[in-house]
Amino acid sequence: MPTIKEIASITGYSASTVSIVLSGKAKERKIPQATQEKIIKTARELGYTPNISARRLRNISASQKLVLAVFWANDFRAQMVVRFLRGLQNEVAESGTECEIIIRPYANGTLSEAASLKEMNMFNAAIICNASAADIEFLENTRFPIPIVLYNRNSERYCTVNVDNSKLGSLAAEIFLSHGKKNPAAITSEPVFSDMDLRIESFFYSFRKANISKRTVIYQENSMKGGYRAAKQLAESGELPDCLFCASDALAIGALKAFNQCGIRVPEDIELISVGNGEQELEEYASSALSVVYVPMEEMASFCFRILLDVISGKVHPPYSVILPVKYIPRESAGA
Repeated sequence: MPTIKEIASITGYSASTVSIVLSGKAKERKIPQATQEKIIKTARELGYTPNISARRLRNISASQKLVLAVFWANDFRAQMVVRFLRGLQNEVAESGTECEIIIRPYANGTLSEAASLKEMNMFNAAIICNASAADIEFLENTRFPIPIVLYNRNSERYCTVNVDNSKLGSLAAEIFLSHGKKNPAAITSEPVFSDMDLRIESFFYSFRKANISKRTVIYQENSMKGGYRAAKQLAESGELPDCLFCASDALAIGALKAFNQCGIRVPEDIELISVGNGEQELEEYASSALSVVYVPMEEMASFCFRILLDVISGKVHPPYSVILPVKYIPRESAGA
């Protein structure tokens, strides 16, 4: 890997100036923006990746904290950040690490604007959540000077924490099949990442393996309103499915309201299972308590932080991946 002296030689600046810029202290030392950009551009082209985070972590004192950025897409998943932060904060507290958590919202597909090299130099580490295909492409082609963990995404360069997204769909199908269901349907939204489709496809694939070829998929916005509209469409179709898989708790809650208004009983007339990505209290106190394939978001957040600390301390090296299991929680909506 190139050294600070080599970057200084190429850019024409002193080694101390290069070091200040690459350590993220250029603003406080009033180094001109043009100088910063030239140094960062050269460092990036040479593949220079200083372990800034490790150095800062070693120097943490009572007045210095590990500065962690959490990048979270500001779309329908914004409400899910509460569960993620709960798990992250608990893990930070248990680790005893002095840590400042900064939430950086971004529009899906525009991570390159929110996570520029200049931006990333402000932090010791980052967790990137909800990245789209375009965002992943940007990440795979960019070298950052800090450790990064991707939440529920795959990568050839970065550490990742995932769940088995195929199992999220197939497990719901297995429950319905064990109840003798033969006419499956699903409510989902237009996918914002590839594994959203994987969840739905694995659901129907499990039915096909059981020689059941029925397939009904309704796409709506990922919200309670979207679930309500989709369920109304099912109720008015003339052939009500006997089981329904919803891609989110929000869709499922909306669907329950529509079925109730239409006089369709859950689970007697139709059983329902959703991806459990919302608050458990909301699931438990729905008009029919929601049966879910539970996404362990708090545990995933906890592992993201553990891995960052392990990367900083040199215990693990990217790419390193953890895949957490999913579980089925039976409640009223699927005949529990």
